Amino acid sequence: MAIETISYSVAAEGWSSFHSYIPDWMIGLNSSMYTWSGGELYKHNTNTRRNEYYGVDYESSITPIFNQDSTNNKMYKTLALNSNVAWKAAVTTDLTTGVIEAGYFQKKEGYWYAHIRRVGGTVDLSAMSTQGVGKADYSGLVFTFNFKIAASIAIGDNIYTSPNPAVDALQLVGPITAFTIGSTTSTITVGSAAITPSNGDYVVSVKDSTAESYGSRGSWMEVKLSTNVKTAVELLTISSDVMKSYP
Repeated sequence: MAIETISYSVAAEGWSSFHSYIPDWMIGLNSSMYTWSGGELYKHNTNTRRNEYYGVDYESSITPIFNQDSTNNKMYKTLALNSNVAWKAAVTTDLTTGVIEAGYFQKKEGYWYAHIRRVGGTVDLSAMSTQGVGKADYSGLVFTFNFKIAASIAIGDNIYTSPNPAVDALQLVGPITAFTIGSTTSTITVGSAAITPSNGDYVVSVKDSTAESYGSRGSWMEVKLSTNVKTAVELLTISSDVMKSYP
């Protein structure tokens, strides 16, 4: 459970502010705020380094919610930030989760722009990024299928296996490094194996989450933006390319 400091505003007659840091005491005086910690007195908003309190660095975060036309499921494809820095975005909807690392954003016409990615290491059997390949025999990092592969696979996709995906959890084997597709026999080679699959296990291919951009599906979207930049940061607007999602 996170511990926060809550401050009361006499003018507003209510609890108006939340603070991540925990002072021993705090007071507002002559339009300035002073706090004490460990017997030391601090005057706030006087140094150029932001989000450092009592020698500890904190992050800046803000969480807007997109809920227009909330009765319909939508596909949220992108985020565009009118800001002087790129932020990390953690996306949550009523159906899925997504992420945009700060390094994924690109500056376009004054806005930081990026596609919403699936959270890495997760497998959603209903997502387009997950492709069922079929049952295979396994030997020496090579899966052999006695049929022509119909799934859309590519080098770099991660291979998961399970005796029965409907009942048993999928387990990560490793990334695809090579594959062949023949009319009667196909093979998939992985670069390394985290586990040793059994012959007859069902094989599932999952796209690299950093390379795809299918977005997040849901009727509303919550976006937690965070940054560890220690200079002045401005965030004026946040927007998303949204389209109606069809089953």
